Amino acid sequence: MRSWLVQHGAPPGRVWILLGLLGAILNPTLGRGEPAPPRNAAQTLPAETTEEAPTPRPANGTTDATPLLPVMTMPDALRWAIEHNPQLATVRKQRGIAQAGIVIANTYPFNPILQHFVWGANNPPGAGVTNHVFNEHTSRIDVELRGQGKHRRAMAQAALSRTEWEIATQEVLVGILAVRAFDTVLYRQEKLRVQEDLLHLQEEVIKKVEPLAQQGHLPRTELMLAKADLVDARTALGPAHNALVVAWNDLRRQLGMVDENCTLHGSLDSAFPKLPVTELMLEGKQRRPDLHALEVAVKEAEAALRLQIANRFGNPSIGPAGEVNETSVGFVGMWLIWSPPVFNRRQGEIMQRQADVARAAQAAQSLDITIRQEVVAAVNRLASAAKLVETFRTETFPALESAREGFDQLFARGEPGITLARVIAIRHRLIQTRGAYLDALFELSQARADLAAAIGDPSLAFPLPPAPTPAVTPK
Repeated sequence: MRSWLVQHGAPPGRVWILLGLLGAILNPTLGRGEPAPPRNAAQTLPAETTEEAPTPRPANGTTDATPLLPVMTMPDALRWAIEHNPQLATVRKQRGIAQAGIVIANTYPFNPILQHFVWGANNPPGAGVTNHVFNEHTSRIDVELRGQGKHRRAMAQAALSRTEWEIATQEVLVGILAVRAFDTVLYRQEKLRVQEDLLHLQEEVIKKVEPLAQQGHLPRTELMLAKADLVDARTALGPAHNALVVAWNDLRRQLGMVDENCTLHGSLDSAFPKLPVTELMLEGKQRRPDLHALEVAVKEAEAALRLQIANRFGNPSIGPAGEVNETSVGFVGMWLIWSPPVFNRRQGEIMQRQADVARAAQAAQSLDITIRQEVVAAVNRLASAAKLVETFRTETFPALESAREGFDQLFARGEPGITLARVIAIRHRLIQTRGAYLDALFELSQARADLAAAIGDPSLAFPLPPAPTPAVTPK
């Protein structure tokens, strides 16, 4: 596969990252543990599989039932962004400029200089003029004597390699942003569903409280409070819907879409393996394209330094010369023009190139430290987020579900002090806790994206299939 990519024009410096992205996209085990939709995001599901597909939700954030739309998974979104992001397409054009630099470096930089003098000689006869047309012809060319061409070609090749790594850096960045935007849409969709569930609960409360209040079994204040809660639930639905629209717009921006519609197939509920920090640091040093770009930039600066030292001695201009003077005497010889480094030995320019080498080396060293810092920070954030999610799964939801069942049993037996308002309140708290659980899942997804960015591999943002989740929907 690698040789095929190279033979078909793929930049050698980016072959590994393309293979990594392709492997992550095509590997079904890296998905969300759900049936894989069509690989092309513009392709709808076959007719025989539409019944098993999740209920589609339109891309504009509405919740009305609509016909089945094209389905996109996270790997689909990553591939689509790599292929269609307009900013990334613009960055890729930089490679053409770097390739032109290779052509320039392989071309000899100097052209020959031809110089001709033709003068008329018409002095008195006593001057001995025998040739009335004085001719002088010279030709010369600047010669590189200190290997400047070799240094120039090395610098151009390093610039091309650095450009390829910088393009790969932008590809990884766009991939990470697409993954974040994908998870954000999933998160906003689920938050909207939570607000819809709260609204539905308040509507059911009104249906139950209103007849009881009219019959005198409940005070009128309970009905007034229920109506106020219903107004709050309806009011909160608008901001949740607007946040979903913004998330969709951001995802379309990363994918390079304008007004195309699609549905997302995925879930925030997932697991993530524990990985050794030392191994992650090594992976980051091997995979981060921006680090490789800085390492190549050091070689480019070193080549520029060698070229500056070689140019200090100048390039002599040499070539043949011929002349026929007014007395018909012919001259044949050589021209030599040279500017030796006597008063100006280019020390300032050489010091500048030396500073460029030191700066490039320091930048690579600084990024190496930054990578290790980012890996540690991402692992710590991931561990904290995973711990919070596990707390919800093993402690919070079981405790609330047990409390709900207890309230239901006590209310059914007519236990004093267990009112309908308390039964409703525990269900309201369960739905709100589901919203907090979504916040924890979103934090976990962002921690995964942080780790993927620190390693330079967007596939690390693809979560493993989740563990069984607790039942959080109130009965």
